Amino acid sequence: MAADAVAVEIARHLPRLAEKRKLDLALMFAAFQLMPVEWKPAAEYEDQRLEAEGRLSGRDPDDWPTLALALTLGVPIWSQDKDFSDAGVEVVTTGDLLDAMRAAGEDLA
Repeated sequence: MAADAVAVEIARHLPRLAEKRKLDLALMFAAFQLMPVEWKPAAEYEDQRLEAEGRLSGRDPDDWPTLALALTLGVPIWSQDKDFSDAGVEVVTTGDLLDAMRAAGEDLA
């Protein structure tokens, strides 16, 4: 799950990324639309906006939807973004997830 504001931000950056990497923009948008992400509308997390903005004070103000959604759902945030490190929620990095997957695989062996 992710805040719908994140989808908007990603879509805004895709043209620059496609140009920089010499990739087909239409293909990138198609791949983006196929991602298994449940985009949550602002109505589902808006009531946590002030709390999220307060916790991100002095950091990237555009990150509030992600934090507000995490606070609403009571779930960790999967991110490499250091702006969430002092926000009072668990942050899981891609490295953390890969380590957990490796450990789970070893436990099954």
